[in-house]
Amino acid sequence: MMPTPLQTTLGLDALPAGLGGAIEVIAALVAIAAGFALRRRKRFFRAPGFAMLAVGFASDLIAELTHSFPLFSRVSGAIAVMTFFWALVLLMMDAVDSGWRRGREHFSTIFRDILTFALFALVVMAVLWADFGVNPFNIVIGVGAVSVVVGLALQETLGNVFSGLALQLQKPFSDGDWVKTGPYVGQVRGVGLRSTTIITRANERLDVPNTQISKEVLVNYATDAVGDEISIGISYEVPPNHAREVILRVLGDLPYVLDRPAPEVLPWEYGDFAIRYRIKFWMADFAVQERVHAELVSNLWYALRRHAIEIPFPTRTLEMRHERPERIGDAQYEREMIAALRELYFLRDLPDRELEVIAPTLRVHGFGAGELIVREGESGDTLFIIRRGEVEVLLKGAGGQERRVATLKRPQFFGEMSLLTGDPRSATIRALSDVEVLEMNREGFMRLFKERPEAADAIGEIVAARQAENVQARRPADGEEPRGRQRRWIFDKIREIFDL
Repeated sequence: MMPTPLQTTLGLDALPAGLGGAIEVIAALVAIAAGFALRRRKRFFRAPGFAMLAVGFASDLIAELTHSFPLFSRVSGAIAVMTFFWALVLLMMDAVDSGWRRGREHFSTIFRDILTFALFALVVMAVLWADFGVNPFNIVIGVGAVSVVVGLALQETLGNVFSGLALQLQKPFSDGDWVKTGPYVGQVRGVGLRSTTIITRANERLDVPNTQISKEVLVNYATDAVGDEISIGISYEVPPNHAREVILRVLGDLPYVLDRPAPEVLPWEYGDFAIRYRIKFWMADFAVQERVHAELVSNLWYALRRHAIEIPFPTRTLEMRHERPERIGDAQYEREMIAALRELYFLRDLPDRELEVIAPTLRVHGFGAGELIVREGESGDTLFIIRRGEVEVLLKGAGGQERRVATLKRPQFFGEMSLLTGDPRSATIRALSDVEVLEMNREGFMRLFKERPEAADAIGEIVAARQAENVQARRPADGEEPRGRQRRWIFDKIREIFDL
C-alpha cells in the first residue's frame, strides 16, 4: 500500500505497513476528544483547530483506503494535507492570541484574522503546487484577476477592512477606551475585519462599520481628566461668593471629582429670576461620569436646602403659597425639639424651662445618603444630634486610608469635641442613609451651662470617653492615654471656651 501525502509529510511512511494508519486513527480520536474537552472548559484553544486535525487524518485514511481510485485518492490526500496545515495555523494563532489576551478584557482581532487568511492561502498554493503541479505564479495571476472582479462587487466590505487596518495603525483609541463616534457613545471592545465593537452604557453591543468611524469625528475620553458640567439657577438674594463656597464644598466631598484640574463655579448670566451658574468638574474615568453627575445634582439639593439657598421657580410656574411662620415661635416645634433633647441622657433630667432656653438655638438639617456631614481635620463649632437615619464614623489610619470605626443613629450625637474644646474635627461623619440632624451651636451650650453648670461635667465625661475610643481606634498598639489627664484637659478647655 502506497503511503499517502500526509504520511509522507509527517514521516510515517517509514513505519511498517498499517502502523501509520493506526497512528492516524489514534491521532484523530485524540484531536476530537481534546476539542470537546477544551470547548467545555472555555479555554483559549478553540475546537475548530482540533476538528480540522481530525478531518485531516480522516481524509488521509480515506486516501489510503481508496488507492485503487487514483483521482479520488489524490484529491483526498490533498485535502488531508491542506486541512492538517490549516489546523496547525489555527492552533498557532490561538496560542499567540491567548498570550496576547492574557490579563486584557478587550482586544482587537483584525491583524490576527488577516494573517490567518494569508497563511491559509499559502497552504492552498503549496498543496496545489506539490500535488497537482500548478505553478504558483499562475495562481497569483488568477487570484489577481478574480480579485479585481470581486473587489468591484465588495467595495464596501474591502473599505471596512482597510479602514480597520488604518484604525489599528493610527491608534486613535485603544481597546477598552470610552469613545464617541457619531451618535454612539460606548467602550471599545475590539476592531474586527468589518466593524468595531462598542458596548454602550445600556450594555448594548454595537458593531459600527470601520468606514463610518473613519469618516466621523471621533472623541476619545481616555485622557488624564474628563470634564463635565451642570448649570443651576440660584436666587439673587445669595451672594455669588457664598454660593460658590457651598457648591465647591459639595464638589470636594465627591470621591471621583479631581482636585487637579480644580472644579470651577462660574456665575454665568443674569436670568429672569436667578443667576445662572456653570459648575465644571473633572474625573479620571469617564465610566463614572453619569454616576458622578447624578450624585452632584442630588447632593447640591441637600446642601442648598441646608444653607437656605433658594432655587427660584421659572417664570412660567405660578405658585400660590403662604409664608411659613418662623418655627422658633411655633409651640409644636418647640415641643418636638424638647423631646429630642430629652433623648440625650445628660439632658434628660433638666426641667422644661431650661430646655426651652436651648431649643431656639437648634436647627434642622437634612443630608442625603453618601454625603459628608463633617470632615476630619476641619474646624467646627456645632454639635449634631441624629433625629432620623444612620451615619458612619470614619478615621484615617497610619496609611491615610479611611476605615469605619462605628455607626451612629438616633438618639446618638457627634461633633461635641470641636464645639466644646475648639479642636479640629476628630473624625469624618458620612450619611449611610438619608439623615435628619439637629444642629446645636455654642450659644445653646452657653445658655445651658449658665443655667446648669453640672451639665458641663456630664458632657466632659462623655467627650473624654469618646476621645479615648478614637485614640484607641487609631493606635490600638499604643494603649490608652491616662483617663484622668485627658479628662482634666477637656474640662479646662470647656471652662476656657465657655468662660465657666
